Amino acid sequence: MVQDLRFTIQLKAATLSEAEQLVAYYVLANSDEVIHLSTQQLAQKVGVSNATITRFCKSIGAKGFPDFKIILSAEQSTPATILEEIKPTDSLDQIKQQLRLRITNALSETETLVQNEAIVSGSKLIHQANDIVIFGIGASYVIAKDLAQKFIRIGKLVLDTQDTHLIISALSSRPKGKLMILISNSGEKKEIDIIAKVCNELSIPIISIVSNAGSSLARKSTVSLVHSQSEQVDSLRSAATASLIAQHYIVDLLYYHYLAVDYEQHIEKLKITYNYVQKSWKE
Repeated sequence: MVQDLRFTIQLKAATLSEAEQLVAYYVLANSDEVIHLSTQQLAQKVGVSNATITRFCKSIGAKGFPDFKIILSAEQSTPATILEEIKPTDSLDQIKQQLRLRITNALSETETLVQNEAIVSGSKLIHQANDIVIFGIGASYVIAKDLAQKFIRIGKLVLDTQDTHLIISALSSRPKGKLMILISNSGEKKEIDIIAKVCNELSIPIISIVSNAGSSLARKSTVSLVHSQSEQVDSLRSAATASLIAQHYIVDLLYYHYLAVDYEQHIEKLKITYNYVQKSWKE
């Protein structure tokens, strides 16, 4: 079942078709009324077809309009202010609730979106690679750094840098045995696209962590790990916070699955690196 339906509609509104967006905005403005309408009645009020109502419901995770109304009705007790952009007048409790909704929704949707087969395939690519190059731009660089340190600790050779010239040099000078991991919420950044094109030309496999399965990056990737979309942009970047949480979740899934495949060997490497770090700082 979809969690926090009205919040999900807000986040996904920008990704819907024009007709579905009309439904989304009507529902957000008239949720008390919508739960008492039939599919045909809502379609007439919005000025769309019955089929559009059904597509809208499925786009935001409901099975159909009856299921949509049941979920919406159950959530009517949630204050509308909790679903809005964080404001200077909000209390600390309101901010807590807003962030919880965003994070819970991001994790729940990501768990549904990310395919087990994609995690397994990504893990195999990491196992086969001699060297891993990781790149994330903007807020996604935080995730790239986290992923890099995880795999360095278990013996993988990893280059993580925001110097795109250095990345292209590393890829082109010795492409054999390389793996590229690209992290981008939109999957449409220029720097990301340039690196992906180079990888495709050199037959270097790409693992992408992206929110848009139809993005330019996803289309160029060998394996795409898809997380929830957080399209809503506000002045405090709380949507970016939710997307970072979703990316962290994907990274941890990939890492822990890779650990589990050869558990004893990887745990031994973790012990070695931990002991040497501890020993070095004590001396």
